[in-house]
Amino acid sequence: MTKTFSEKEFGDALDFFHKNGYVALEGTYNDHLLDKTKNSILELIESERNQIHSTTYNDYGFLLCAAHYADKHPHLIDILENDLLLQFTELIMQKWFILYLYSNNCIPPNNSSKAARIHVDTPRYIKDFIPTLGVMITLDDYNELNGATWVLPNSHDRLEEPTEEEFYKNAIRLIIPKGSVCFFNPRMWHAAGANHSDKWRSCLLLAFCKPWMKQRVDIPKFMSHINTTNYSQRLKQLLGYNSIPPGNFNEFYGEENGRTYTQPFV
Repeated sequence: MTKTFSEKEFGDALDFFHKNGYVALEGTYNDHLLDKTKNSILELIESERNQIHSTTYNDYGFLLCAAHYADKHPHLIDILENDLLLQFTELIMQKWFILYLYSNNCIPPNNSSKAARIHVDTPRYIKDFIPTLGVMITLDDYNELNGATWVLPNSHDRLEEPTEEEFYKNAIRLIIPKGSVCFFNPRMWHAAGANHSDKWRSCLLLAFCKPWMKQRVDIPKFMSHINTTNYSQRLKQLLGYNSIPPGNFNEFYGEENGRTYTQPFV
């Protein structure tokens, strides 16, 4: 059962986000969709590692672009069409935004990930402006044993990296249930925890940006083998199909409904 949030709850969550640099909303996805997504992600991690990156790839536990696999795993697209996810993102990013990143962070049993270092997700700092919005969707319950993420509240305006001693003295763990969505300012200092359990600890990692910014990878090109005819206009806008720079005169001067740089769908 997914939760419905009132206008006041949304307002309180938004205030918490702006003050602390993050906020977690629980109960936003049903278990069936989460379980299908997790099973697909774990399967694809092994496939991508073995078939594409071989032994030279050191990002074990991460996918470069999860949307690339939506032809055989359509629920990887379904999970993006969540009203709460998009409504809260709109409160922070305003009306127009696209998907910058669609990946994951899955930590193997009794292991850690490269995200365990103390870090921010963007080196750029512009006061009172959020260039990208990070989103973590938990596919498992997060607890201290399996590597719940560490976050340093109210650190998103801080330029200097905290020392390890200072960080772990003041940071808190995101102890949140499966199906939670955590929104975070990419300038907030944080670190993944180590997984000391005997099971994988999994989440999806999304990021949204302004439509005039470049995506981390060209998501429409990564999905060029997929038939998107039945995708909604909102979904195609989200994936970046309306933000592709024109490559010739016809694409620039052509009919508006055929352009690749149209204004975002409202």
